[in-house]
Amino acid sequence: MKYVWPAGLEQLRKWLDAQGVDTKSIVSERQAAFFVQKLSDQRLKFPADRSTSHFPLLKKLQDIICAGSATPRPVPTRGQSFVPKKKGKGRSTHKPLEAPTDSLVIYCDGCCEPNPGVGGWGFVVYRNGVEIDARCGGTATATNNKMELTGLLMALAWVAAVAPAEPVLIFCDSQYAVTGINQWVPGWKAKGWNRKGENASEKNKAIANLDLWKLIDKARDELQFVRIEWVKGHAGTLGNERADELAGQGREEALPVKVTPLDLIREQLDYSARV
Repeated sequence: MKYVWPAGLEQLRKWLDAQGVDTKSIVSERQAAFFVQKLSDQRLKFPADRSTSHFPLLKKLQDIICAGSATPRPVPTRGQSFVPKKKGKGRSTHKPLEAPTDSLVIYCDGCCEPNPGVGGWGFVVYRNGVEIDARCGGTATATNNKMELTGLLMALAWVAAVAPAEPVLIFCDSQYAVTGINQWVPGWKAKGWNRKGENASEKNKAIANLDLWKLIDKARDELQFVRIEWVKGHAGTLGNERADELAGQGREEALPVKVTPLDLIREQLDYSARV
């Protein structure tokens, strides 16, 4: 299934082509409008009803762009933000891209206490700012990084199962997970999943959590419209706090059941009553 561009939007399609977008991969008017808004730095309101035609919105965007008032942003490659990088060597002031209110937004997280120890992962899904799904889980033997990666993998699996053709923005507060999938993985993959060519202290080390990295890379590559960005943890971001709560819940569920002396007495009394 793909979006058939009407004759009245031919200029807009050509503009997208010029920005490096594969317009043949776009599957709906809404998706087309999403790409145009992001690349032209526009903030026009989407129709509230997803079934409503987006042609008027696309036509208005075309008129703005053709009039020369749009400011195209750099075309992102996979894993890069639409936000242009600032010059200078100072501390990074990058903020996560503001998610469009009509898109799917997912926050994922992982935790482990102690580290290594019992771990948990969780993710929460929002559409139009409303939570529509949330999942969590855990394991008795884990590390914090392994749980962060698991949370991201489970979020990608949800997208593949529920919304594989929709633009999705995934936020994660783990620099390890976000930098890894966006920057390290392409290099490791090109070198046969090893560290050849890295500095002497690193090149002979095995890639930690390699099985998870490969699964995440495969899942992300099979989804055309997913972006993964970093969000500062424990900074009051609702979705991040919710994902953190879910990861903690997953860990709690994975804790081994503790048997107290009182439990043993109750068990013995119950057994005596049955015999």
